[in-house]
Amino acid sequence: MVMNDGDLGSPKGDADTGMSEYHHNTPKRRDEADSAAKRITLVGALANLILTLAKAVVGVVGHSAALVADAVHSAADLISDFVVWVAIILGSREADENHPYGHRRFETMATLAVSILIIISAIVIIRDSILRIDSQQMTSPTHLALLVAALAIVVKEALYRLTIKVGRRYHLPLINANAHHHRSDAFSSVAAFIGIAGSIQGVAMLDLIAAMVVGLMLFRVGLKLGWEALLEMSDIGVDEETLLIIQELIVSEPDVVALHLLKTRHIGGEVLCEMHIQVPPRITASAGHQIAERVRLAIIKGVPRVAEVTVHVDPEDDEEGTVILARRQDLLAELEIIVNYFPNVEQIGEPLLHMLFSGCEVIMAPKISGDLDTIQSTAASLVEAIEASDSFVKATVHLRLGDLPAATSA
Repeated sequence: MVMNDGDLGSPKGDADTGMSEYHHNTPKRRDEADSAAKRITLVGALANLILTLAKAVVGVVGHSAALVADAVHSAADLISDFVVWVAIILGSREADENHPYGHRRFETMATLAVSILIIISAIVIIRDSILRIDSQQMTSPTHLALLVAALAIVVKEALYRLTIKVGRRYHLPLINANAHHHRSDAFSSVAAFIGIAGSIQGVAMLDLIAAMVVGLMLFRVGLKLGWEALLEMSDIGVDEETLLIIQELIVSEPDVVALHLLKTRHIGGEVLCEMHIQVPPRITASAGHQIAERVRLAIIKGVPRVAEVTVHVDPEDDEEGTVILARRQDLLAELEIIVNYFPNVEQIGEPLLHMLFSGCEVIMAPKISGDLDTIQSTAASLVEAIEASDSFVKATVHLRLGDLPAATSA
């Protein structure tokens, strides 16, 4: 029994003034990211519209199968821009009752839809090229077709650099995917340029071979994007490097004893985390909350893609299971009955209950009347009575300094 009036804690002592800062940057950053994504998507859509028309018209007029195939690629990019735009509009909507985690999954679904469109376009281009080679339908392209292919390379590479900058800055997989569409279109224009140039120099089959190369490149891009979208829809976690960073941020908090059940998943370029942290078993609930908040903010600030963190606080390691004790209200009621057996004991405030795997521990500071010997013997009897109950495994009774009789002077 410790003769100390402050061991039970006080509202002022329990607060942690170091946690006055809260993280407000995420919603603002999302709005900024959505605006940037919309702008770059509109720029890309306008460029793709012009390129699609130019490639298609010049490809037909200039007798270039490779440029026509490249026009199909640009058309796929144009459709992709439209799907991306719609996905950004839907995905930027706030969370609601039916979508508590927001609407970012629309972006993943859009990426999958775009990948399917790209694969279909690739199959059509490859099939048409094979049929034309088989039927020996070969014509010599014009120099205008070569010029348009060269212009397309420059425009699409510029679009790639602008788009990937936005995607990487705001960690937006959908925008990154769209950027790679621009890069693949630039590569396909390179293939078309080589094929057209070779055909002009007398190797007519090079134009059709270039068209097939474009189709194969499209097919590969479509498969890659589709696979990544499917992985995200299956709630794949973060990569090992990011996971190690998150773990380090958690265990670097001094009051975190251990970490278990760490889970992550992707939603539209954002990462959601949930975990169990083990803290010292006898701290207060408010102190445990402060530790959890420190962990949450550390992860959000340390890993930019993380949008939401859920931290479950454990007094002991419950990974293999837990122990369910009696309800807190029932334990307090039983304590009150025990205290009432002692007429000189008045319960002041609410006892502190530590509900652990081993059982419930009680810490209390009642007012005990009487002389020093009576107070000490009553406190000892009270501890014995509480520990005799099957509901409690340990009891600590703190004596209040103000309740002890003053010493008489000689």
